[in-house]
Amino acid sequence: MKTFMALRSLKKFNNTDLTKIIYPIVIFLTGWYSIVNLYRIPTTWQWNPPMIIYSIAWALVPAAFVYIALRGVRLKFKWSVLSVVGIIIIVVFTHEAILLFMDTHIPLSQIFLTGQWDHTFFPLAFGLFFLCDLSKIPKRFWLLLLSFAIFNLLPNLNVIFNLFFDKWVLSHNVESGPPGFFNFFGAKNWEDVKMLSKQEFMHGLIEYLHEQLTFFTLFPIVIFYHLLRKREF
Repeated sequence: MKTFMALRSLKKFNNTDLTKIIYPIVIFLTGWYSIVNLYRIPTTWQWNPPMIIYSIAWALVPAAFVYIALRGVRLKFKWSVLSVVGIIIIVVFTHEAILLFMDTHIPLSQIFLTGQWDHTFFPLAFGLFFLCDLSKIPKRFWLLLLSFAIFNLLPNLNVIFNLFFDKWVLSHNVESGPPGFFNFFGAKNWEDVKMLSKQEFMHGLIEYLHEQLTFFTLFPIVIFYHLLRKREF
């Protein structure tokens, strides 16, 4: 109850201008991953066509934020269900980022030059964005995010078939196709999952929920919702 009242008290900050705070942070958090992908395309991915398309879709995210920044779109705080969700995302993934940098077993190169980056910092970027009034964001911004939303919906097909049919409908190779439920456990089927320790299972489940609740569900819903309700370009 106290937490709810504390969140509700944020309503007094409605219309607070967050433009100068959010644009630089969000463009950096999402833009760095585009630079990383330029490095990974010829090295890790060996010019794999699906991964090139994936990289373009992810690069359009910072491009979209640069577009509305150049158009002078102001980002003002709005107390809403989405902004409360944004606060939760910020808290959860800031904690994840701190743990990531504190883990001495993970070299900095693995954080800055691999897929570790987007799993942690893209949700953080969108959490900050969700604090704002999104009603005045132009339709072209949401169109730039459309391929990102579609890519994030695809893993749901694998997840459904993994969970209910113990099968794959799309590639189960994370490096060349959408992940499914089993990927988060380092498994290929339910038999592999059953062999995990309780600690390994819980770790995999937490990682899965992070992705399912953000990339696979929330982000596409918000993008499609605002895209469909906009008429002007």
